[in-house]
Amino acid sequence: MKRTIYNDLMNWKKKQHKKPLIIKGARQVGKTYIIREFAKNNYKNLVEINFERDKEFQELFQQTKTSHDLLQYLELTYINIQFDQNTLLFLDEIQACSDAFTALKFLSENFPCDIICSGSMLGIAVASSSSFPVGYVETWEMYPLTFLEFIDAMGINQSVIDIIYQSIENHKSIPTGIHEKFNQFFKDYMIIGGMPEVVQTYFQTKSYREALMVQRQIVDDYRNDMLKYAHGSEKIKARECYDSIPLQLAKENKKFQYKLIKKGGNARYYESSLDWLKDSGLIIKTYRLKNPDIPLEVNKELHIFKIYMADTGLLISQFDEAVIKALISGDLGYFKGALYENIIAQILHSKKKETYYYEPSQSQEIDFIIYYQGEVTPIEVKSSRNTVSTSFNNFIKKYNPSLALKFSQKNIGENSQNVHYYPLYTLEFILNKEKPILP
Repeated sequence: MKRTIYNDLMNWKKKQHKKPLIIKGARQVGKTYIIREFAKNNYKNLVEINFERDKEFQELFQQTKTSHDLLQYLELTYINIQFDQNTLLFLDEIQACSDAFTALKFLSENFPCDIICSGSMLGIAVASSSSFPVGYVETWEMYPLTFLEFIDAMGINQSVIDIIYQSIENHKSIPTGIHEKFNQFFKDYMIIGGMPEVVQTYFQTKSYREALMVQRQIVDDYRNDMLKYAHGSEKIKARECYDSIPLQLAKENKKFQYKLIKKGGNARYYESSLDWLKDSGLIIKTYRLKNPDIPLEVNKELHIFKIYMADTGLLISQFDEAVIKALISGDLGYFKGALYENIIAQILHSKKKETYYYEPSQSQEIDFIIYYQGEVTPIEVKSSRNTVSTSFNNFIKKYNPSLALKFSQKNIGENSQNVHYYPLYTLEFILNKEKPILP
C-alpha cells in the first residue's frame, strides 16, 4: 500500500545533515509498516528496538550518557551489523522510555547511522515530556490514508487521476463517467475511512461488514489506550469525551457542548481530556472565528469549537448498522452533512491546514475557513448536488475573498465571480496544487 510519506522519507534520507526523525500519529495509521518498508528498500540493515517489548534497552538508555557508549553496546549486541550510513536504527514505542528522548540530543550530533523513532501514543509523550529534545530532532505527523492514497490502493490508473487534475486546471467538467464513479469512490472512502487494516480488509473482501468489524476493534483499542496511557481521572474523562463525538455531530448546531458528555459537564472538568485526545491524534479541533480577518490565529474563540474524528470511517462505525445501510443507500437525511463535514476536516488536517469556522449569527455559518495560497479562503460543504447557500453568498458579498470554494456532488461548475464550484472528491487535488507563497 503506497503512502505519500514514503517520498518524504526519501527526501529526508538525502539530507546531508539530517536529524533523528520522530513520526507521531494515532495508533494503526501505518507508522511501523512504512518505516520497515522504507528501511527494507533503502538500507542494508534495520536495527529495530521496541521499548515496550525490549525492556533491557530501557535500562541501557537509563544508564548510557554518551553516543559512544550506546554504539559500543549495540555493536556487541548486533555483532554482524555495521553501524554506518547503510543501517537504520528504528526506536519504536519510544514513549515508553523517556531517557531515549533525552539520548536523542547527543545522538543527533554524533552517531554514525540514521535514526527514526515512532510510537503508539507518541503525540502524548511529546506534549507532556520535559526531556523532549527540542531543536535536535525533526518531528512529523502521520495520518490515515488520504483519498488519493485510497484510490491508489484500489488500483485506479494514473491517467484517470491526470484527467481530473487537467479538468481542475482548465476549469472544465470532468467526464461524466469518471465523475459519477469518483462520487461513489468518495462515499466508499468516507465509510471505510483511511485506517490501513480496514482499507485492506475491504479491498480483499468487498464487504462493508468485514471492514466494520475491524473499525470497531480499532476503536476498542483506542479506548484501551485511554485506560493504559492516560493518567488518573483522565482515563474515564477522555473516553467520555471521545464517545460523545457522534452525538455532538448529530445535532444541528455542531458546536462542542460539555453538557452532552455528562449533565453538569464543563470546560474546567473536560478541557484537558480533549487536549489528550488531540495530542493522541484521535480528534481534530476547529475553532470559531470572531471575524475572518488576517491573522486568523488571533481571531479564534478559544472556548467555542467543533470536534471531528480524525478518521471518518471510525466515526461512522460507532452508529448502528441500520444507519450505515441508510448512508450507503443515500437515505440518511440531514445527518449526512455532518459526515461530509468530518471527511473534509480530515482531508484538510492531513494537508496540515489549520481549520476554522465562522458563525456571524445563529442562522448563518461558513463551514470552514483556511489559508490557501496565503489568502483567507472560505469553504462550503454540501452533501448533495444542491449548492445554494445564503450564508455563503452573504459572506462573499460582505468580505469579497479572492477565492471561495464550494464543494458538492455536482461536477465542476462555472465560476461565479470569485466562487469556484468543485466535486467533493477534488479537495485533495486542489490542495496538492497549492504553490508556496514564500521564496
